[in-house]
Amino acid sequence: MLNLRCTAVTDLREADWRLWCELQRTEPLLESPYFRPEFARAVASVRTDVEVAVLEQDGATVGFFPFQRGTLNIARPLAGKLSDYHGVIARPDLEFDAGWLVRKCGLAAWDFDHLVAQPALDRFVTSREESPYLDLSAGYDEYCAKRRAAGSDVVAKTNQKARKLAREVGPLTFEYDSSDETVFQTLLAWKSAQYLRTGLADVFAYDWTLALLRRLREQASPLLAAPLSVLRAGERTAAIALSLESSGILHCWFVAYDPQLAAYSPGQAFFLRFAQEAAARGIRKLDLGKGDERYKWSLATAGVPVWEGSVGTPSLALLLRSAWRRSRDWVSNSALRDRASLPTRLIQPVRHWFAYH
Repeated sequence: MLNLRCTAVTDLREADWRLWCELQRTEPLLESPYFRPEFARAVASVRTDVEVAVLEQDGATVGFFPFQRGTLNIARPLAGKLSDYHGVIARPDLEFDAGWLVRKCGLAAWDFDHLVAQPALDRFVTSREESPYLDLSAGYDEYCAKRRAAGSDVVAKTNQKARKLAREVGPLTFEYDSSDETVFQTLLAWKSAQYLRTGLADVFAYDWTLALLRRLREQASPLLAAPLSVLRAGERTAAIALSLESSGILHCWFVAYDPQLAAYSPGQAFFLRFAQEAAARGIRKLDLGKGDERYKWSLATAGVPVWEGSVGTPSLALLLRSAWRRSRDWVSNSALRDRASLPTRLIQPVRHWFAYH
């Protein structure tokens, strides 16, 4: 029989941490750096709403469900919208009822949008996508050969633009992990400007997000690191990325480039240099994160299935949220859409606040 106990991250026993590490190390489904216990500790160090449900069977711990208890008692993944992978940390053959899990945690619902494919959650899924990645297990040259064999000219065209960038702006240099604070601040400025242009919430406007990134940078270890990589053209910074790295997996988290160099495709030039250096360091997979951006799928060799959905229990919180969503969708699809655009724009910041607060 399956039981659980909810606890704070800081109250997990040493035996729990050892099992967590073992599950993450041996289960391919959990290989992402987002499943490392160090990531959970880092999030818990900058937020007060992090909990872990410890799953037990016949008196032995068999899994973990880490989450943030949010507004209206609705659970979100660790780091909320910043999480590119999440799920229950357990062996694939562990059978559990997702509704029971949510109820036993005293939750109204558990919302997920980057869930690794887990059968127990299948009936709660509303959207299925993939997180594109570069397979570097056979090395960078083999990766390039496979892209050519697949009929893609992305490597040739990117290299051509990179040579033009080098000629017209300056020689290209790549640094895998920069300690320059100016580089970090430039990445933040570029990403914030990008969020503003595209109407998205500026994730760096919240103190805890910056604190989390700095904590991950400071605690760099062979088990979990957050390299800050930069491509320069002469003295000019062309592109930057902050990533998570663990046990041969590199996940690109935040990436931005100088918009004034857009004609040279500095982002794609960055990724080829990034992949080359990563492969030389023993990285076997470079994950680009879920998204339909054209550059991701032009570079990718495959994708990891990720699911979006929600597990809910009957509650006032879900009734209120359901009513809000129905009203929002009705307005969006009705003749009132144009008239409602101003109120919608006013509501957006509130929605973003709830998403990241």
